[in-house]
Amino acid sequence: MSIVQLFEVAIACDVVLCCRVAPLQKAGIVDLIKKRTSDMTLAIGDGANDVSMIQMADVGIGISGQEGRQAVMASDFAMGQFRFLVPLLLVHGHWNYQRMSYMILYNFYRNATFVFVLFWYVLYTGYTLSTAINEWSSVLYSVVYTSAPTVIVAILDKDLSRRTLLKYPQLYGAGQREESYNLRLFIFIMVDSVWQSVVVFFIPYLAYKNSAIDSASLGDLWTLSVVILVNIHLAMDVIRWTWITHAVIWGSIVATWICVIIIDSIPTLPGFWAIYEVMGTALFWALLLAVIVVGMIPHFAAKAIREHFMPNDIQIAREMEKSQDSRDANQPEVQMSTSTRA
Repeated sequence: MSIVQLFEVAIACDVVLCCRVAPLQKAGIVDLIKKRTSDMTLAIGDGANDVSMIQMADVGIGISGQEGRQAVMASDFAMGQFRFLVPLLLVHGHWNYQRMSYMILYNFYRNATFVFVLFWYVLYTGYTLSTAINEWSSVLYSVVYTSAPTVIVAILDKDLSRRTLLKYPQLYGAGQREESYNLRLFIFIMVDSVWQSVVVFFIPYLAYKNSAIDSASLGDLWTLSVVILVNIHLAMDVIRWTWITHAVIWGSIVATWICVIIIDSIPTLPGFWAIYEVMGTALFWALLLAVIVVGMIPHFAAKAIREHFMPNDIQIAREMEKSQDSRDANQPEVQMSTSTRA
């Protein structure tokens, strides 16, 4: 059989079992699929003769059994029995795809929004080296202001329960169809970040244009607006809320306020006392509210339209879960009332 014929037979199959072949031949079949298609490959083995195949595949799984631990040591994931492959792919694989897809887009969005605000200020100042946002705030933006929510949501958030994913294995196809991460979503998130940066920069700038407020006070308002916006954006997309999620998202906003106040309370740093000059005015709070409302309109509208008029399989399954949970919660009450009548 030629390589072309072998390739045609391989792509016509969902699963290829390599029995009684040399280790290099197993790896060669995986390499053949990787070079001639754009599909991701998964290799599973339990012995030393499967090591080359496992290392060649995009994802390698080693089975720990009587054949030794050579395959396990060379794999990306290890398990004790083949039956664990189903929850690994359908449950943990789906969760990982959903989290990673969203976090990649979200990290591009939160960093782009902050950078675009700095970009508009550079245009306003004629490409000078001055900046309205304190250098400490620029450093702390990715370290303190927005880091904890990103980490916690990436670890704890789940779009569907384990029971639903195992009951409907077709939901795994969402990752194969690239529904959560694609070029269209990336372009939309970048357009949204540009819109929010424009709102954050120009609404306060136009409001304070003819006032005596300095650039440091405006910089504090811009910093607080960006941090609140990106955290509310994340909060709108969180699916499974826990007390840890509440603590890190709203706590990050509180931590930003505290840090800005501390930074502006140090006499040796630029912008000393700037936050106190604007925080005591009603215009400051009105502008902060206006920026949040106007900035979130596109994301809120797109999310509402997508979920109510163009739901995908994941959204439909999530609504089924909620309906089932509601029925389960009401069932004990029905039984209790029946026993009472009896």
